[in-house]
Amino acid sequence: MRNVIQVVREALLTNFRELDKWFDKEADLLHYKPDAGHWNAREVLEHISLTNYFLLLIINKSTRRALDRRHAAGAITLPADYHEKFDQIDVIGSRSFGWIRPEHLEPSGLQDIHEIRTLLKQQFAQCMYNLSLLKNGEGRLVLTNMSVNHLGKLDIYQYIYFLTKHIERHIRQMERLKREYNGEKEPATRIVTSIVDAPDEAAADMAVL
Repeated sequence: MRNVIQVVREALLTNFRELDKWFDKEADLLHYKPDAGHWNAREVLEHISLTNYFLLLIINKSTRRALDRRHAAGAITLPADYHEKFDQIDVIGSRSFGWIRPEHLEPSGLQDIHEIRTLLKQQFAQCMYNLSLLKNGEGRLVLTNMSVNHLGKLDIYQYIYFLTKHIERHIRQMERLKREYNGEKEPATRIVTSIVDAPDEAAADMAVL
């Protein structure tokens, strides 16, 4: 489990660090939109903070449940396909995977940029704190359904990893905006988009990104 926890911790550190750099970008870049139907980088940052909020509702609740169960739990083992699930989650961070977001995760464009930065720092700290509480494998004791990409049941480590991959996805989106803003050409890639319906259901299902 130590290797798993280390992978999740490094993903948190890397992606939140890269995210924080965007708050120091010039204002014109943060407000740049290719057209009216796209988000600018400032709205992307707000969307990430909103999504983190709903994911952390589940992660925090699951962490409390896992800690309640740890004394009654037996030996914690990993299923044979455990690491394959992380590979499935990795797809979320790529541009080749897409989905429709529910309205409550749409950015308003009105939230103060400094407030968004503060929220993201707090969310990072909360994720790291949860990992510290689950350092002995307790994160395996609670599973929650994730319908995005038909992932099925995820434990708490996988759920936090999902959160990092959602951030990574939008960091890449902002990097594309930066290239467009600077007049740079998009690298040639073959894009295959798979749209997954995301109804506005209970947070526990989390098909909401």
